[in-house]
Amino acid sequence: MAGDKVSRREWLAGAGAAVVTAPGTLTSPLPPENTGPRGGLDGYVGAAADFTLSNAHILVGELTMLSGGVRVEKGKIVEIGPSVTGGTDLLGSVIFPGFFDGGSPIGLYEIDQEEATHDDNESSDAVVPTARVVDAYNPLSAPIGVARRQGVLGGLCLPNGGLVAGQAAWMRFAGLTVAHATVIDPAGVVVNFGKGGTGGQPNAPKSRMGVASKLRDILEANKPPDDPHANCSENDKKSGRCGKGKCKVKPPDKPPEYTPAQRTWHAVHRREMKVILGANRADDILTAIEWAQAYKLDAVLLGCAEGHLVAKEIATSGLTVVAGPVTTQPSGWDNAYSRYDNLALLHKAGVNLVLRHGGSHQLREIGTEACLAVAYGMPYGHAIAAACGHNARKVWNLPLGKLAVGEAATFAVALGDPIQPRTRMSRAWIDGREVTLRSRQSDLFDRFRVLW
Repeated sequence: MAGDKVSRREWLAGAGAAVVTAPGTLTSPLPPENTGPRGGLDGYVGAAADFTLSNAHILVGELTMLSGGVRVEKGKIVEIGPSVTGGTDLLGSVIFPGFFDGGSPIGLYEIDQEEATHDDNESSDAVVPTARVVDAYNPLSAPIGVARRQGVLGGLCLPNGGLVAGQAAWMRFAGLTVAHATVIDPAGVVVNFGKGGTGGQPNAPKSRMGVASKLRDILEANKPPDDPHANCSENDKKSGRCGKGKCKVKPPDKPPEYTPAQRTWHAVHRREMKVILGANRADDILTAIEWAQAYKLDAVLLGCAEGHLVAKEIATSGLTVVAGPVTTQPSGWDNAYSRYDNLALLHKAGVNLVLRHGGSHQLREIGTEACLAVAYGMPYGHAIAAACGHNARKVWNLPLGKLAVGEAATFAVALGDPIQPRTRMSRAWIDGREVTLRSRQSDLFDRFRVLW
């Protein structure tokens, strides 16, 4: 079956039937204990070790599947497919890249009713391009363990609120420190269009006109300095003399000084940093696209609840859409025309999609979001690619989302179809190190189950 296209109906029949214990039952085996060298606080079960898994169904992460196993050495996949035998017999379980959410405040937001645990929104100003989520991210936050329990191994951590909310980062859901957990920082500056860009913060615009006007003014006022060597000869440029004091252009006596915010916008102008454009209403989506194209920015769209109305225009722009949740309701003026088959229609139009749940405490349901996307018309293989990091990998150059020789051994083992809500996860690894699937919830379950 190597290289076969994913046919959900055919392979899942075998995947589910081969699992010894039915997923979702109380007798299902619990995941490994927290026995890592740091007492389990970092989420790892133990030190890195070479291992082999066999007799499994393998979702590669893109549109193909394999049968067989995975051999891991020094944190990398060294062999995958039917040739892999021995090691741990998975009895037909499913190996998949794990889920990677496309955008939430997890790690920044802990308890709803406790303001001291809310670090997702820097409301001191409407424009805070230098605010970084990594400065507030808590790798020991309890919702991270809960999400990991259901095979969510990482995600894009997003700041909320304001016109320019700050800088996002891709995080792995393990590690004792922020440095250990960080995959990519910064992953982009979050800019909100529509009513999401207005609000009560200082300097906040009050209307959509104000949002667009202020964003244009920000980029116009923060253009990078002209290249002093722009008019140098081609010979100078090719020889490497430019910029090294060997050409006719003399450097200024005193280099100009820029603020951190100015340097951030210079990086945006130069496409050295992405902009993540939050927009849900159809006209806001088009305004965001027009703004990004006018300044030739490296942009990604976020939300797009009404994206199906302008799917052709989004596809023509070539921008990736971080979309979801699938069940977004037509509950306000920014998403009055939202519908459950939004992702399916965007996919049909040719848009590259990254799936997000968007919440913190319910992030474990990202697999269910993928299941709903399939139920409303998105092809199964493409839903896996959107939910498991493969599509995000292409945009951010992430070292995850694909199972192949030479790739990092980051994946989970599911006792059945990983996107079915009742499916249990049995084990998971990040960069070749096994992570615990226990959480505050499973610990509480064990503590009080005797009372049942």
